[in-house]
Amino acid sequence: MRKDNTEHKALFTIPTTAHGTTLANTKPLPEQRKITGHKQTDAYLWVLEVIRLNEPAHLDAAEAALEKIKISPKEAGERYSSYLLANGADPFQVAFGTIGMDNPARAIEAARENIKKAASVRAQFGSYETAFDDVEAERVIKSSTKFIDDYLWGWTTEELEAGHIGGGRMTEIDDQRRAYVDGYRDVLPEPHTLSDVVREFVYWDWLYLMRHTAGMELGYEYGYSEHHESVYDREHHLEKLLTAIKPTSRAEAQGVCRWVLENERLNDLGEVTNTIILNLVGECDQ
Repeated sequence: MRKDNTEHKALFTIPTTAHGTTLANTKPLPEQRKITGHKQTDAYLWVLEVIRLNEPAHLDAAEAALEKIKISPKEAGERYSSYLLANGADPFQVAFGTIGMDNPARAIEAARENIKKAASVRAQFGSYETAFDDVEAERVIKSSTKFIDDYLWGWTTEELEAGHIGGGRMTEIDDQRRAYVDGYRDVLPEPHTLSDVVREFVYWDWLYLMRHTAGMELGYEYGYSEHHESVYDREHHLEKLLTAIKPTSRAEAQGVCRWVLENERLNDLGEVTNTIILNLVGECDQ
């Protein structure tokens, strides 16, 4: 029976935590501002702002402050909506600006979840900044002679002069680049089993979530928008392996099948998704 690739497993196993989670600094409280001019509404808006800081030192006090505010979440939302409309906001801006105002309990729950996520980043990387340092797998990819770090790779002289290309050409270049780098198989260990493939997918997803949380804590507008293109080229290779590597057992086939069905990205690949499932079903039916 085929076994997992131990070299691959060592590179793509999520590491155990190695750092403490104590925060070096406490986020300062936001300034209390006169926004709508209605004292209770402005107080409610301020408490929500404190909750959304995701700051452990302030959260319990903010929750207690909510209980002292006399205005209801619904009324506060209505008053704030009226204020925004009266000051030139369009309906979309009003809807976006009042998201979550009617459910402070959910805001508190989300804050506690975000605090836990932030603590897990510190436990893994020591700081939010170091979460963006290359991990070993990224360093290995960059060691490849095929590594591409040029966003404009494959563009013609005419396209470079024009400064843009059409969607069809972008797809064509993506296919050319992926064929060239070949999943960086020249430097990365190849999965031997479907379990290896899933492990690597899970690793890249975990790294993205760690960096997104770190980015949000550092105040980046979009947290962490995306991995380097090379990671997605590697994942494209992994998708093909899901259609080709046969399950080692019925249990592996069932486990991978459940994972694929729960994975939103893999459920949106059309014929590729169908081929992955068909590759697994043969073993499940035995």
